[in-house]
Amino acid sequence: MPNKITGSKKKLAVILFCFMQLYSFNVDAQDNGAWFFLSHTQRITNKFDILADVQLRSTDHLSYLSTLLLRTALNYNLNKQQSVALGYAHKGDWEVEDGHKIYFPEHRIYEQYLHNFKLENMELMLRGRLEQRFVKEETYQFSQRARLLLSAQIPLIANKDFTKGIYANIQDEVFVNVLKKENVNGSFFDQNRPYVSGGYRFSKSMDIELGYTRWFQRESTGDHTTHVMQFMITTNL
Repeated sequence: MPNKITGSKKKLAVILFCFMQLYSFNVDAQDNGAWFFLSHTQRITNKFDILADVQLRSTDHLSYLSTLLLRTALNYNLNKQQSVALGYAHKGDWEVEDGHKIYFPEHRIYEQYLHNFKLENMELMLRGRLEQRFVKEETYQFSQRARLLLSAQIPLIANKDFTKGIYANIQDEVFVNVLKKENVNGSFFDQNRPYVSGGYRFSKSMDIELGYTRWFQRESTGDHTTHVMQFMITTNL
């Protein structure tokens, strides 16, 4: 038992160090926000799943809801560790100009590859996603973006097979514009989202976690960072 507790403390120290490094990174333009994220996987057969995500985002200082993201996909399991998916996402952004809210919609078609694997008792995930984006300001503009995410769930105080217990999560996702970058921010590099969190696994069917994201964006007007507190619920049936 002492060795188990000591190992958990070492893991927690690494998580806290990563959190401090993320928060201490400074750029000129910075905001604060909060995101709520609900992700669900519904098994249809041994080969097919339905994926569904809902995400709510606030503006700086939680003044109003700025973004609603709805995403779904049909997922095909190649084997127990790998899957591919084809999906659609709708993203709506609200901005206040001259006291009025203006709505900017975006439609996405996306293709996804997912690989889940283990390293000792850690659960790792590698996800690649290619998005065809249709973003509307005055008219719809097309662009294509690639995303790569790597995450690790690290059990801290959990049972042996990690079906229940406290864990930490570390992940990073990089976004790059691969086609028609002039229709978005004019840059190959688009975003970076490093993330650290603590969570509790109730069972293999439900996780909840609270974490911090340093959301770095390259915009046509300059680089921008938002410090985001994120609450996430993950379910699968």
